[in-house]
Amino acid sequence: MREIRLPLPPFDYRFDLLLEFARRIAYPARLLVQGDTLWRFTASQALSHRLDAEAIVIAGPDLKPEDEPGIARASIDWLGLERDQSAFCAVAARHPPLWQVIEPLRGLPLFCAETVFEALITLVIEQHISWKGALRAQQVLLRAFGRSRSIGGGRVYDFPAPGQLAAARRDQLKQLKITNRRVDMIMEIAKAEASGALKLESLRQLPAQIAYERLMRIKGVGHWTANNALGRAFGLYPLLSHNDVALQAAVAHYFDANEKSAASVNAALGGLGAFAGLAGHYVLLRWVLDRYPAQSSA
Repeated sequence: MREIRLPLPPFDYRFDLLLEFARRIAYPARLLVQGDTLWRFTASQALSHRLDAEAIVIAGPDLKPEDEPGIARASIDWLGLERDQSAFCAVAARHPPLWQVIEPLRGLPLFCAETVFEALITLVIEQHISWKGALRAQQVLLRAFGRSRSIGGGRVYDFPAPGQLAAARRDQLKQLKITNRRVDMIMEIAKAEASGALKLESLRQLPAQIAYERLMRIKGVGHWTANNALGRAFGLYPLLSHNDVALQAAVAHYFDANEKSAASVNAALGGLGAFAGLAGHYVLLRWVLDRYPAQSSA
């Protein structure tokens, strides 16, 4: 079986923490953990990712030499192998209440969705819904529209392409059991991306603030969705998601805030300046790891 070896970066990188979070990810059918191996559907094939002493090793039964450069580049990006968080950690360490929360996560990489479309659609599903409801809806979407491969006792799925969701019937998307408004948003975004009117991938070439403003122009996309789309797609958190109800709950829990509110989030994290958004993201990651059980690999 062919392998691609991606050298570990010179900064802290905890593949074991990535596995722990992947076991709790909002749509575990996209990332499948079996033992110490992480499976992902990429470039029309299922690929395994495991850690050895010096590298992350990617392998797959269908891996061909001509596929390797593209897969390597995409994997470096989604695995966060070039996203050094040392500067953020140095700042966070000077804020003891924050550092107490996120220090155990030091080295957890900022891993990303493969496309901006994937990031945006998953966040539309997550708008105003519980974690369990979002998990179920995202699994339904993948299983209804995504290509898949059987891996041992489990199955790993690709994310549906814009054209697939653009051609979907409304009754098919109703299976997600989300609001009619969000079903309409998914269909409208998919059609605009499939037609070339939206061009979400072009956001990669823009400064974060401009990309954020472009996302905010999409009907139904507000601050929370736009800001987190940048994070989920690019690993960028330029702004603090103070209106995130899960972050409000996490701040109330970890920082002994008197209430779950945007004001409490700003009070706890706003002083981090340019790093406030990233601090909020890591507080949420700690919340997920502490609060939610690992999912089965089946």
